[in-house]
Amino acid sequence: MNNIKSNPNLTMRYTIMKRMILLIAGWCLMGQFSLHAQDIENVLTMKEQIKKYENTLSLEESLRLLENKYDVTFFYKSMLVEDKVIPKKITEAKDFQTALTELARFLKIEYEQVGPRSFHLSSPELLPVPAKKVQETIRGTVTDVRTGETLPGVNVIVKGTPSTGTATNLDGSYELTVESLQDTLRFSFVGFATQEVPINGRTVIDIALESQMVAGDEMIVVGYGSVQRSDLTGSVQRISGETFESQGVTNVSDMLAGTIAGFNANQQTGAAGGSSMEIRGRNSLTAGTNPMIVVDGNIFNGSLRDINPNDVESIDVLKDASSAAIYGAQAASGVILITTKRGTEGKPTINFTTRIGRTDVRTDRYAPKNADEYVQFRQDYYRNQLDSPPYEYYSHPENLPEGVTIDDWRNLASGTPNEDNLTEWMNRMNFFAVEQEGYREGREINWYDKTMPGGMQLEGDISISGGSENSQYYWSIGYIDNEGMIAGDQFSALRTRLNLDFQITDWLTAGTNLQYSDRDESAVPASLSEMYQVSPFGRMYRDDGSLEWWPGEQRTAINPLINTLGQDRSRKLSNLFGSLYAEVSLPFGITHEVSFQPRIQNVRELNYWSPETLIGGNSYTGGRATRMDHDSFEWMLDNLLKWNRDFGVHSFDVTLLHSAEKFLTWQNDLSNNTFSPSPALGYSGLDYGNNAALSVNDTQVTGDAMMGRLNYTLMDRYLFTASVRRDGYSAFGQENPRAVFPAGAFAWRISEEDFFNIDLINDLKIRLSYGVNGNRSIGAYSSLARLASNRYSNGSTINVGVYTNSLSNPGLRWEETESYNMGLDIALLEDRINLSLDYYDMTTTNLLVNRTLPISTGFNNITDNIGELANRGFEMTVHTNNYTSSDISWRSSLNFSLNRNEITQLFGDTGTYTLVGEEYEGELPDYTNEWFPGRAVDVIWDYERIGIWQEEEVDAAAEYNQIPGDIKVRDLDGNQLYEEDYDKQFIGHTEPRYRIGLRNEVDFLGNFSASVFVRADLGHKAEFEGPGFGGSSTHERHSIEPYPYWTKENRSNEYPSLHHNPNDFAGGYTFWKDASFVRVQDVSLSYNLPSSIAQQVDLQSVRIFGSVRNLATFTNWPGWDPESLNSPMPRTFSLGLNVSL
Repeated sequence: MNNIKSNPNLTMRYTIMKRMILLIAGWCLMGQFSLHAQDIENVLTMKEQIKKYENTLSLEESLRLLENKYDVTFFYKSMLVEDKVIPKKITEAKDFQTALTELARFLKIEYEQVGPRSFHLSSPELLPVPAKKVQETIRGTVTDVRTGETLPGVNVIVKGTPSTGTATNLDGSYELTVESLQDTLRFSFVGFATQEVPINGRTVIDIALESQMVAGDEMIVVGYGSVQRSDLTGSVQRISGETFESQGVTNVSDMLAGTIAGFNANQQTGAAGGSSMEIRGRNSLTAGTNPMIVVDGNIFNGSLRDINPNDVESIDVLKDASSAAIYGAQAASGVILITTKRGTEGKPTINFTTRIGRTDVRTDRYAPKNADEYVQFRQDYYRNQLDSPPYEYYSHPENLPEGVTIDDWRNLASGTPNEDNLTEWMNRMNFFAVEQEGYREGREINWYDKTMPGGMQLEGDISISGGSENSQYYWSIGYIDNEGMIAGDQFSALRTRLNLDFQITDWLTAGTNLQYSDRDESAVPASLSEMYQVSPFGRMYRDDGSLEWWPGEQRTAINPLINTLGQDRSRKLSNLFGSLYAEVSLPFGITHEVSFQPRIQNVRELNYWSPETLIGGNSYTGGRATRMDHDSFEWMLDNLLKWNRDFGVHSFDVTLLHSAEKFLTWQNDLSNNTFSPSPALGYSGLDYGNNAALSVNDTQVTGDAMMGRLNYTLMDRYLFTASVRRDGYSAFGQENPRAVFPAGAFAWRISEEDFFNIDLINDLKIRLSYGVNGNRSIGAYSSLARLASNRYSNGSTINVGVYTNSLSNPGLRWEETESYNMGLDIALLEDRINLSLDYYDMTTTNLLVNRTLPISTGFNNITDNIGELANRGFEMTVHTNNYTSSDISWRSSLNFSLNRNEITQLFGDTGTYTLVGEEYEGELPDYTNEWFPGRAVDVIWDYERIGIWQEEEVDAAAEYNQIPGDIKVRDLDGNQLYEEDYDKQFIGHTEPRYRIGLRNEVDFLGNFSASVFVRADLGHKAEFEGPGFGGSSTHERHSIEPYPYWTKENRSNEYPSLHHNPNDFAGGYTFWKDASFVRVQDVSLSYNLPSSIAQQVDLQSVRIFGSVRNLATFTNWPGWDPESLNSPMPRTFSLGLNVSL
């Protein structure tokens, strides 16, 4: 302590540290005091308030000052201002609303807004004076603020009255007649920022419009900071939460599907919504490829289901390595930065949104067979067997072919036919007894309606935001209750958020971002696969009212609702995530921010299958129950130092980071069955079973990181970014626990050069970047030898042994992705067109895979680094302002992307191998996983289908041991054998070769807005499960999926018969179909109630909106949907209301 006192610098630092500790400890109390400061002032007397200020002004003079300062007009009676003074400080308030509120409270008067910028003041004793109506002509000229040139065609309207307007002539001048000198004029023009100008009694108003790029140079979040869009050096793309306010969005990822170039997403079909996520292709073979999620600057390892989409202000996607490298360890697959809404200075604003929707199946063309189709299927199956009886043998006795009598039909029986013709026919059709009963009674179960009845979606959300000069707040709470289109599919969630920001002193700020969610994922959806199997002539319930396990008596065709109606399931998830931060301003312009980010999760899943269910009464006896409890706790502590300073034409922005983290999980799994004396307690009586089982799995991982970044700008046109990050993670081997990830970028704003003089182009920038990112998405103990237990008996007792089942790998290292990016940003025709182009080349090395080991080693597997994977691609984003007038504003955005990947190296094993009928010398492929060096990860290696064997080709088919109706594929070597190495070819890819998204937005008739988003995924194939090999048989009498199979009477050259033979295809065969599609994904329409009407009922705004998700799809895919493949895609209609006050 003596050393501190003797050193002035240390004394200053010690003093600052003491202040920071004390203020951080008391920031909550100070925040509460700040929030309630105005309420405290309310109890002060007028004398005390005047004493608080040094000077006073007359009320009349004060009103004139406010009118000039804020471009407003006051109306009042003269007696209202006579002999009245107010503190001068009121006129110096931070904003107009605060000044007006203080003024009214001080004088105990009332105010009313009577025009866009007009206010009437009164006291309870005085009657209000309305604004005087006039007929005046306003004239003026509109120019470009940058060049000074006049602008022809600028739209000039009276705000709130779209029918009153005009446009500037060739000289940029205009003339407009208005009814009130207190109206506001609205000037709009393509490529320029719209301006609203109060008339304030003037008759000549000249205005200079600012280029939209300059005016709207928004701040883009780039990780541990933000920059202006014009200063970006990397590939970053933003979407605004406002774009989706009129759409029914359940999950944040729904906002990203198809909307960003290079961002690959497939919609999920369940009630919880959501989409898969991948940026710039697959860059790993087995490790995770999901992008990192960052919420309000904090790395978020939770589920996007925990985030309320209504809380999202914007989403920035970091695609290139230089942008994402500052996150190093988990950024190889890109970064998604989510910024949530925050409070702003001003009075509290309450925002309420409610939505109701209906979801159903987009198309029923792949619905299960009805009664007539099922009968036809059974007839086709038997008629097309080898050595089958005559065609009419399976004909219904009341619908015999022409020329066949009932006696002829009965005489076809192999024995004595049944006396009842209908019974005889049903026996020939191998109907079970319950099917015969149902057919006779005309009982038909519509399994499609029972399995997919559709569902309702309900949502309610309310938020309150506001603040004072030193404190801002945003709080929201929302509840969503969704039913899916499939019976039993449900999802509900309560989600709340609290964002607080406090300016405690001029050198200390603090705050918190907290979110909590409580999700109910107890859904037990009906089985779609069983829906196709069951007979429409079966029965749902037994005579005693219990569920029928096998509705049609066929043991392979289970009731699709057996678990939906019979299983008792509870799965609840509680999640708390937050960040507590404090920022201290240090000397020399340096700031130090400390942020602590905890996340706590609890998952509890309980399941019970009663003896009336198949699992609880057949797979097990006496009921079956399980319990799972999972708890996790993680924390991250970040220390950030920032310094930003300009020196003439030089601008420096430095960021330094140190981060530490820890992640712990605890999980218990319990199960039991055969409960005695009764299973009535379900999962609450787990200890009453006689076959208890218990497993425990706890994990712990730690990590740390250091990062430094420099942004340097020269003359506002040469932009440089350099960063380096060093990460450590406990899951990697002791020899390589850490890795270094460097990155650099350069951008040149060519349009700012003196020599650049192209009228067509008003902004031009080129970007170059390089970076290395890491992937650590592996198990917590992947580098260690892991143990497994083994029970054995010594003849009298059961013992537990332990053995090593995986080999350790102390050399396990980080999977790293090295990336190059070249980009071009260009604005044309005065910002009417904005274009961004990007080309990237990425190479991932040290791929993380779980390698299977030979039994002779004594181990099952080892986690290892192998090979190399490359991704190259092109992206284009175009934003256009198509048309703007006083009545219509039309904007479009287009994104296009393509990605090509290639396995450049694999295991490193070399030799001679055969592929596509040719011998090669080099690195050996992995035939099991279908990984081929020199080919894409998603390449399809299979037989090329060239048709179906027809009746005329019976001899040719026999050479391949095939018959008419079997699949015919290309035999490359012509040896009448289907051999995997010689005849399989590369016939396509499973990932789209091209992705396109187009959004059109139109504002019209003053208060209406419409949006249409069309998406296309093109050039890929997917497995179609319809023609399941093996078909049906007399011993498996069930239904099948509805596809146009081959028959002798209806020959198809596309789909095989019900008896096709798959056994002669070495290595197996998969039925591939084109999965390209064009989809009208989102359509929305909204109407904003005129503000004058909303204000009459004390509301700030009222918006009514409707939307449709997945309205229409154009595709050749034969199944449910080309995006969800063999599951139906939901179509959702929504109506909503938004109110602000």
